[in-house]
Formats: sequence, structure tokens, C-alpha cells
Amino acid sequence: MATNQTVCRLLIGNELRRVREARQLRQEDAAEHLGAKITKVSRLELGQTRVTVAEVKMLLEFYGDDPQHIDAMLSLARNANQRGRWQSQPSQWAESFRLYVDLEEGAEDIRNAQAEIIPGLLQAEQYMRTMHSQALHRLSKPSVDAEVKARLGRQKIFTRDTPPAMSFVLSESCLRRQVGGPDVMRPQLDHLVEVAQLSNVQLQVLPFDTKTYPGATSFSFHLLEVGAPGIASPLSIVYVEGLDESRYLDDKGAVRTYGELWRRLTAAALGPAESIEFIRAVAERRA
Repeated sequence: MATNQTVCRLLIGNELRRVREARQLRQEDAAEHLGAKITKVSRLELGQTRVTVAEVKMLLEFYGDDPQHIDAMLSLARNANQRGRWQSQPSQWAESFRLYVDLEEGAEDIRNAQAEIIPGLLQAEQYMRTMHSQALHRLSKPSVDAEVKARLGRQKIFTRDTPPAMSFVLSESCLRRQVGGPDVMRPQLDHLVEVAQLSNVQLQVLPFDTKTYPGATSFSFHLLEVGAPGIASPLSIVYVEGLDESRYLDDKGAVRTYGELWRRLTAAALGPAESIEFIRAVAERRA
């Protein structure tokens, strides 16, 4: 799997920080060795700036890193300034969401909990069109067509040569929330059943009457794990989308908290087979 520009930079930054901290060195020490300002090191570790092979080599050798790990990092750094799949073409998406799509494209494991609306990766085409045509800022038909085409392009991740492991927990609200009426919802539910039977997909439904932790079902979030050959620690990111802003969390405490929330939701939800039967039953009532 090719690793895109965004993911390369984030992986490199994650590893530079991890190795530096393991050697109990400060960002100030790294900046002095590079002959740069501390903000340079900070931005490198956050994946926010262009990284060169020479800088990665200088820092890792200064940290006394393992030669095999250095070689893997240098290989990653050589690809770090190539344009990502979604950055190399015009996009309908906001800049903040383009970062998510690049992460999604490079992820090995994707987990998504959704409280109200079918998530984009699981939407059937007519459901997408209805969502975009009835959006808060109503789009023209050409704009809707472009949005739908882009989202369908994302869905190719399910069947590529090396697809990620993909898990979804959907509240029963997602199945019953009216989007465009029965003519839209019935095909959408049928589409969910079809996707749920892919070998790399696990889909669970959280029914209304499930007893679980108070408030746990009200959150929608994505957990992504991104790895690269030869890199010791995967990149773990939580993505939380709001109406006017998106948040990317890579702090270990935040990732751990959302990971625990995910475990609670999957434990409370129906199993995959029971979930498929539940979706089929809802679909039959819409026939």
C-alpha cells in the first residue's frame, strides 16, 4: 500500500517524537543539533511542515536510534513530500476533511461509531444525493454530483487489493432516521446488509432498548490506526466532526478514552450476524 504525503509526515513526526522522548531529550536539544528554532522541531513532530531525508537522518542519529529503524524512516521520508491522492486533484471538501480522507486512505484499521446518520462510507448513492441536496447550505446539481462522485470514490477502499479492517457501530437512529422517505431508505438498508457481509467489515447495531452506559450512545467519532513497514509504533488518531469544525486527537489519553468508549459500545451492541438480521427486519417494515 502506498503511503500518501499527509500520512508520511504524521508517521515521521510521531516516530521522531517517540524516539526523542525515549532518549529523554528535549525539543531544545534537537533544535540546537539541527541549527534551527524549536518551532521547527515542534512542527516536524506534528507533521505540519515539509521534512527532508537529511533532517530525519541527523535527528535519529543524534538520538542514537537503531540503524534498521533509521533506514525505514529514511525510506518513508523519501516519499513524504509527494502529493497525496486527494491533494493532487480539485476537491469539494474543506481542508480539514481532506486531512481525514488522506488518513482514511492510509489506515490499516478504521472504527466508526455513529449516532444519527448513516456514515459516508456506508451510504448508498441516492441517500448521498438526498443528504447533499437537503444540506443546510443547499448545493446546485453540479455540486451535488461532484460530492457524490467524491464519496463514491472513497468507498473503493472496501474492495482495493489490501483493504483495511473496518468496524462500525450504528445507533438504531441511523436506520430509522428518515432521509428522503422509503424510496431512499429501503435501498440504503439493503446496501448496509450487502457491505456488512464483506470479509473486512464488521457492522453492529446498537438498538434503542440496549442497556449501556448513560450518554455513551450520543457520540459519533472515528478511530484510525495507521502503520508503515519498519516503523515501530502505529499512528493512532481520533477524528470528531462538528458542524463548523473538526478535531484530530492523537494525545495518548484521548485515544485511550475513545478506545474505551468504543469497547463499551461494541460490547453493548448486537453481534454482526444479529445486526444484519435487525437491519433486514427494519428494511422489511419499510417495504
